[in-house]
Amino acid sequence: MVKSMFAGVAGLRAHQSKMDVIGNNIANVNTWGYKSANMSFKDAMYQSTSAGSAGSTENGGYGAVNANQIGYGVTTGSIAYDFGTGGMSPSANGLDCMIDGTGFFLVGPMLNGGSISLDSEDAVKSSGLYLSRVGKFKVDPNGYLVDDSGNYVYGFQNGKYDGDAEFAKGALSPLKLPTNADMEAVTKGNSSSALTNAKTALDKAQAAVNTAIIAAGTARQEYFEAKAVYDDAYKNNSIGNIGTLIGEANTLKDAMDKLYSEYKNDTTGDPGGTKLKAYTQAKLDYDKKNYELLRAKSKVNLKDPLGSYGPDETKLDKVMIDYAKAYDDLQNGDPTDTAAYAILKSALASATVELEKAQTFLSKTDSDSLQGIMTSKELNVADKDAKLDAAQDALKSAQSTYDTALKANSNSQGTSSSNPDGVAEFSNYKIQEDGTIVGTTSSNAPVVIGKIALGSVPNTGGLEKDSGYYYTIGASAGNVSVNEAGGSEGRILGNYLEMAKVDLATEMTDMITTQRGFQANSKIITVTDQMLEELVNLKR
Repeated sequence: MVKSMFAGVAGLRAHQSKMDVIGNNIANVNTWGYKSANMSFKDAMYQSTSAGSAGSTENGGYGAVNANQIGYGVTTGSIAYDFGTGGMSPSANGLDCMIDGTGFFLVGPMLNGGSISLDSEDAVKSSGLYLSRVGKFKVDPNGYLVDDSGNYVYGFQNGKYDGDAEFAKGALSPLKLPTNADMEAVTKGNSSSALTNAKTALDKAQAAVNTAIIAAGTARQEYFEAKAVYDDAYKNNSIGNIGTLIGEANTLKDAMDKLYSEYKNDTTGDPGGTKLKAYTQAKLDYDKKNYELLRAKSKVNLKDPLGSYGPDETKLDKVMIDYAKAYDDLQNGDPTDTAAYAILKSALASATVELEKAQTFLSKTDSDSLQGIMTSKELNVADKDAKLDAAQDALKSAQSTYDTALKANSNSQGTSSSNPDGVAEFSNYKIQEDGTIVGTTSSNAPVVIGKIALGSVPNTGGLEKDSGYYYTIGASAGNVSVNEAGGSEGRILGNYLEMAKVDLATEMTDMITTQRGFQANSKIITVTDQMLEELVNLKR
C-alpha cells in the first residue's frame, strides 16, 4: 500500500510541475516572441513481483508466463516549446521587426573587438552570442543598434556608405550607424547626383512641353481647316441652320405629346374625333420635320448622302411622301369597312418600314464624312490640349525639384560637420525583408546602414531559455549557421513585432485536466491512508 502512496505523491509532483508550465504560458500571453511550453508525462520505475518465462513445449512443460510489475508513479517526460511564428503586431517604430520564419536574431555583448569570424562551423556556438525572436531595437548614444536590454544586434556592416552597399559577410559585427564624416561624403555625393538628375529631368520636361505645344498647334490648325470645309458645305448645299430645325422638331414633339395626353385623358368621349385628329396631324407634322432634320444632317454626316437611294433625291423624298399619304389615307378611312381598312393599315405598315430604313440610313455618321472628320479633329485638339496641360504640370514639378536640389547641393558643398566622429542623425528607418536597414537623412537621402543576420538552428528543441527572451545554444542544438534573411530562415518584417505563441483556450483546457489529475492523485493518498488506518486497527 505504501507504493500507491508514493505513486500518488509522484502524481502530485508531476501535475504541479505541469501546472507550473501552464501558469508560465498564461503569464507570458502578452510577452513579445514568447514560445509556449508543453509538458508531457512518463511513468516512473517498476518493481517486478514475478519474472516472466518463455514457456516449454517439451513433455511435462508449461506455457509462457508474463512478468508482473508494479509502478511507482509518474515523472516529467519532456518539456517542449512551440517555435512556430507568432501573430503579427503592428508597430510605429521603424526599427521594430519580426521574423516570419524559423530563424533567430543574433544578439549579445561586444565580443572580440566587434568582429566574430564565421570561418568555423561552431563560430556562433562558441562565441557566446544569444539567440532571440524579439526584434525590439533602438539606437544607443554610441550609434549601435541594440535591443531593449542593451545587447548589441549582430549582422553584416555596410562598409561603403557613399556608394553601392558592400556587406562584409565573412564576419559578424554589431551594427553601427555611420558617423557625421561618413555622411558628409554621402550628402555631397547624393546632392551632386540629385542636382544632375534634376537638371536632366528639367530639360526633358521642357522639351516635352515644346513638343506638346507644337502638337496642340497642329491639331488646332487641322480642326480649323476641317471646320472651314464643313461650314462651306453648309453654304453650298443650302442646309440651313440645323439648330433651327432641331428647335422646330422639338417644338412639334412637345405639341404632339401634349395633344396625345389630352386625347388619352379625355372623359367626354371625344365627340367628332376632334382631339384624335389634332394628335394624328401633329404626329405627321413631327415625322415630316424630323425627316427633314435627318436629311439636312446627312449632307455632312454621310460620305454619300444618298447612298442606295441615289443618284437623285427623288427616291428619298418619295419615302416621306408615300408615308404621309398612307398615314392620311388611314386616318380618313372607315374602320367599319373591315376589308378596305385592312388594306390601308397594310399600306401604312409597309410605308413605315421604308421610312424606318431611310431614317436608319440618314442617322449614321461616317468617320470620313465632313462631320466625322471635324469631330475627329476636335477630339484630337482636346487630347493634345490635355497632354500639353500634363506636360506643363510636369515642367512645374521638375522645376521645383531642380530648385530644391540646387539649394541642397549649395548647402552641402559649403558646410562641414563640427563633430566628424559623432553619430549621424536620420529622420526615420526602414528594415527590409532581407534584413537591410535603410536610414533616411533630413534631405531625404537613403543610406544603407547594414544588414541584420539570422541564425539557423538545426534542432530548436536543444535551445535553452535564458533570462528575458533569450536562448542559449545547448549541447543538442547543433551548430548554428548564419545567413541573410529572405531564405529558408524566413523574411524580416519591419514595423511589426511577434506576438506570444500561446493558445489561451488550450491552456485553460489543460489547466482543467491538470487540476483534476492533481485532485485524483491526492485522493490516492487519502484512500491509502484510510487503508493503513484499517490495517492498524486490526489488533483491536
